Amino acid sequence: MDERRPKASTTSTALAEGALAPRDIPPPTRRPEPHGVRRRLPVRVLRRLGRMRKWKLVLLTGLTIFAVGSSVIYFGPASLSAAPPLQNATLLDIDGRPLAELRPEQNRVVVGIDEIPEVVQEAFVAVEDERFWSHWGVDPIAIARALFANAQGDREGASTITQQYVKNTFVGNERTIWRKIREAITAIRVDRKFSKEKILAAYLNSIYLGNGAYGVMAASRLYFGHDINQATLEEAALLAGITASPGRFDPRKNPDGAKVRRNYVLERMRILGMITPEEETFAAAMPIDIAPPVKQVAIAPSFVDWARKVLEGEFGEDVLYRGGLRVTTSLDLDVQRAAEEAIAELLDEPGDPEAAVVVIDVETGGVRAMVGGRGKRLGDLNLAVQGLRQAGSAFKPFVLAAGLKQGKTLDDRYSAPGSMRLRLDNGTVWKVGNYDRRGYGRPTLKRALAYSVNTVFAQLIRDVGASNVAKLAKATGVSASLRAVESLALGTSEVTAMDLATGYATFAREGTYLRTTALTEVKNREGDMLYRNRKAGDRSGRRAVTFDVASDVLDAMKEVVRIGTGRKARIPDYVTWGKTGTTEDFADAWFVGGAGSAVAAVWVGHPQGRVPMRGVHGINVVGSSFPLQIWKRTMETLLEKYKPDDREFRRPSESARPRVVATPTEEPSEEPSEVPSEDPSDPGGPLPLPTILRPTPPARPG
Repeated sequence: MDERRPKASTTSTALAEGALAPRDIPPPTRRPEPHGVRRRLPVRVLRRLGRMRKWKLVLLTGLTIFAVGSSVIYFGPASLSAAPPLQNATLLDIDGRPLAELRPEQNRVVVGIDEIPEVVQEAFVAVEDERFWSHWGVDPIAIARALFANAQGDREGASTITQQYVKNTFVGNERTIWRKIREAITAIRVDRKFSKEKILAAYLNSIYLGNGAYGVMAASRLYFGHDINQATLEEAALLAGITASPGRFDPRKNPDGAKVRRNYVLERMRILGMITPEEETFAAAMPIDIAPPVKQVAIAPSFVDWARKVLEGEFGEDVLYRGGLRVTTSLDLDVQRAAEEAIAELLDEPGDPEAAVVVIDVETGGVRAMVGGRGKRLGDLNLAVQGLRQAGSAFKPFVLAAGLKQGKTLDDRYSAPGSMRLRLDNGTVWKVGNYDRRGYGRPTLKRALAYSVNTVFAQLIRDVGASNVAKLAKATGVSASLRAVESLALGTSEVTAMDLATGYATFAREGTYLRTTALTEVKNREGDMLYRNRKAGDRSGRRAVTFDVASDVLDAMKEVVRIGTGRKARIPDYVTWGKTGTTEDFADAWFVGGAGSAVAAVWVGHPQGRVPMRGVHGINVVGSSFPLQIWKRTMETLLEKYKPDDREFRRPSESARPRVVATPTEEPSEEPSEVPSEDPSDPGGPLPLPTILRPTPPARPG
């Protein structure tokens, strides 16, 4: 036997020989535990937990978390701010110069609960949180009801007044589960620490009620013209109804919807025993009576109002008035002042008509200037975007574009008698005539646009189809409702200066439509970029017409400036183009055109519409008079500032074709009849009245 072989242990040998049973095996020797309570206690606890059943362990863990969490929630810190802070949006022009600060129409006034009538308190409680006085910050009954309703496919909220206040003031509107948990925890803390009266007062002082009004006092002054302590039952119900959706139930913009919502609040108050059926019936029968808005004086008020609406649509009113936005707009104050000064100097006598101007940067779609009338206050009528007026001959480029799209060319000729009868497809006879009943032989379409020959464009729209013209105008950016009738060729449908400027800008942009905007950049209070408009040269917009069609339309409008009704629009060293427009009896006058990389539309007329502009400063107002002069002064300022190197509109190299630019010299008409003058200083005296041939009154040329 090898002595070097290790000997088996006594225990192992005994097991092998069957001398010892497994139960008789002595336990292994334990290492002595370290002395001290610190090491012994955790070890003992862990051993006990290890020997517990799983369900007991889970239960113990849950109870521990619940106990700790409840203590943290109940005894945690809480505060009650009077109202969330407002952060006005700052508007700058394109060069960073201050333009305006968008703030609520009324300054918020914080009032105590004793200054808020009980009827106002009850109205909000009835529609927002009927168990407000009894729950502890969150409402388990409302939560259960909302879960059941959502399971059935109906959307229903369960936030209490306390939770709504906490959301608006502390935790924000982020749509996450963690935010809802924080909201509930904070609501319980607030409810534990403060009285219901103080919580309700804080809520009523901070709730957003539309049109920039925060709190019931600001809203009462805004909508009713008096303090909240004078609120009637129907006024209290109206305010409470707005909270569900300040935009949807705005009593100014949607009085019918606001009334339906108000009556629902009255019904809830009656069901909860706050008012009698008789009181409900009386209040529900009252009309929606809203005080006129308070207007603030502002720089470029028409543009600021329009920019405000754009921002509200993009970001919402709450972010606009509380987000501290820093907005760089597309407006150029130098161009804006040039337009305003031109209007003020040219139309400076009492009783003179007003003017609207829209200047658009072709490359970006940004509005460089906007004048909507003589109003200097926010909220005044904006004639640039709200003033629908007949376009007259300024609409003819869209008819020409529709013809070119269908295969016509600028060299196609039409007979141009002084008046004619056209039989339409529906069998009716359309009587149309040139304003002076003079004939123009057989001009080309290019020359017919230059001299604004009505009889040519009447034949063209008959061949092309009025519906096709309307569709093309819509595609280029004309948003007004257009009647698809043959008289559309003479501009009988009403449009705005913004419509014509946008449509002409599409032609200048090689036929690509870009949405017109007021914004260049928008940043939040932390400096994060929320919006940035496209840069110059970005042609990623929607194709409205082909490059060839857009190019030919511009060529024809250059002819208008070279030899036609827009001769006085020439600007030295720049290729200019455009179209005049004058409606029946000198009621509306237009000049729309472009130079460099900008397009401007100018309208002159009376706000009430269809008022003849005869004898204004000794002349009858036509498109080549005041509108053209305002356009030229405005564009000269813009071109002097930006000095674009490319004086032709830009075009892709693969689509470019040789083009001869005509020398801007006077040229006699090729037609046998005399070219009618629109020059207000024409020694021949006032222009003859348009010839009225029923049923359609003809438009004057340009």
